Amino acid sequence: MSKIFNVDNKFFSTINKIVDMMWLSFLWSICSLPLIFLAMVFVIEYDKVGVLILVLFPIGSITVGPSSAALYYAVVKSVRHERSYATKCFFHAFKVNFKIGALSSLIFGFIGAVLIFDIIVAPYLGSSEEFSSITRGIFLGIGVFDVFALVWVNPLLSRFELKLKELIKNSLVLAVKNIFRTILMSALWIGMGYCFLHFFGYIYQYLIFIPFTVPALSALLRSFIIEPVFKRITGDPNEDSEKEVDAWYAE
Repeated sequence: MSKIFNVDNKFFSTINKIVDMMWLSFLWSICSLPLIFLAMVFVIEYDKVGVLILVLFPIGSITVGPSSAALYYAVVKSVRHERSYATKCFFHAFKVNFKIGALSSLIFGFIGAVLIFDIIVAPYLGSSEEFSSITRGIFLGIGVFDVFALVWVNPLLSRFELKLKELIKNSLVLAVKNIFRTILMSALWIGMGYCFLHFFGYIYQYLIFIPFTVPALSALLRSFIIEPVFKRITGDPNEDSEKEVDAWYAE
């Protein structure tokens, strides 16, 4: 009987992980609120936002990079490997990675804004069909590399100390060298975005649940794809070291 109510058994451990996932999702949503609010406004009134998207989207994205790096870090360390507390992991990573994460968010946010403007907004401004087709092809090509790099940027930022240039460069290198993993993660993001937009009319009454579920779930699923790559990169950090470290990331 005592085993049933033991907080260390699998049942309570699973419940604890689910609660941590929901809490981390909520923390990410709160920290990313500017972009979430802007995205909701754009979905509803995209024809009225116009060229302002080129300014609003990058600014609204500033906190998304640090919060995404913090989310990934906390999900892998606290939820998957049960090291430290979820809240502590999240805010530690958020603080450490804020500067580089914010700068990378501005860059990727601006690229995303240009893509959104060209594909969705520009037709409402009377652009010629020929010009729109040319620019759309160019920006779609850029968008592919943008998404490919994005799936690696924040996990890399959460684990390694890199300057902005190194972060973007290494993200693109990993994206190309692990192209099948990159495509799989990109498909996950695109699929989630498509489902949200396509079924918005059916799920809008359940939107309150999304901030508590989707962010951490996405990070968890991607971690099973990303962590084997990071494990090859880091190897065993205890080798040739006089001081043993708690290398949760090499497990």
